[in-house]
Amino acid sequence: MKKKTLVIFLIIVLGVASVYSQGKVYQLRTSTNLAGTGTIGRGLTYFVDLVNKKSNGRIKATANYGAELGNQSEQVEMCRTGSLEMVVAAPGTGPGTWVPQLMMFEFPYLFKDNDHYRRVLKGMEGEVSRLVQPYNFVAVAGQSQGSRDMLTKKPVEKLEDLANMKMRGPNAVYISMFKALGAAGTTMDWNEIYTALQTGVIDGMEASPSMINSMKFQDVAKNLTITDHIIACVYYFFNDKWLSSLPSDLKQLVLDCAQEAAQYQAKIDDEDQIASLNKMQAGGVTIHQLKDKDKWVAACKPMLNEYRAKGKEWNDFIDKLLAIQ
Repeated sequence: MKKKTLVIFLIIVLGVASVYSQGKVYQLRTSTNLAGTGTIGRGLTYFVDLVNKKSNGRIKATANYGAELGNQSEQVEMCRTGSLEMVVAAPGTGPGTWVPQLMMFEFPYLFKDNDHYRRVLKGMEGEVSRLVQPYNFVAVAGQSQGSRDMLTKKPVEKLEDLANMKMRGPNAVYISMFKALGAAGTTMDWNEIYTALQTGVIDGMEASPSMINSMKFQDVAKNLTITDHIIACVYYFFNDKWLSSLPSDLKQLVLDCAQEAAQYQAKIDDEDQIASLNKMQAGGVTIHQLKDKDKWVAACKPMLNEYRAKGKEWNDFIDKLLAIQ
């Protein structure tokens, strides 16, 4: 009899807990340092709207863009400590603070094309989550930001034209690349680039056409060289404690919405890369094609062995990246 009473009691308790969790509203604060008008920003808006709609009010999702909450490093730290539930960040310049081999996602002339790159992002999702879990992150929904080109004040058509130019790059891999190419690299936050170009602190920067156009960097630099040197990405980095605290159905809903947002971003990004290039050209930007791309590839080739020499963690991560075709 006592056993039967205990079972009934447990059923009642579990039922009450279930009702309580059903009625609780979970806050999902998200942020990206990129513009809301770019494809990553638009993808984040799509994600937030999707979560709000599909959760029927059980999750209240909001988004911030650009430098509204600080630079990328500050936003990533906010997510790590729980002031944000999710941050959209480049792995190398986000959690790469603690796991520097994540910078290998942005490496010169390492991936065949954008389709290959997206397969790598999907295939590496579990490994990235494993590496960042000790820092309270879960990585999902990797998104390509497109193949990157160089926007400069002076024309660049061959390798020699880049010599000694001051170029902005987001992390150490880019600085190594610029050194290999004969330029002088410097790091600065994405939202500092416009002023740095305008005032001559830098001679150029690099990003995909869509990213450049989203910030109107072409207003202060009028030469775009199609180099396709690096493809860059972001992941959705969730605060692990927050994600684990969700009821199982809401957790799955959030993860499903993230993947759907990634698919949406991939579609609009492919379209926007072409549209942005056309807009820049129509707005007075001169588009240059490299006359000696083989020299650029050859100049960057020794970098891979240099990064392998950084240690076992780097070597293992590189091998896993290259295994995905």
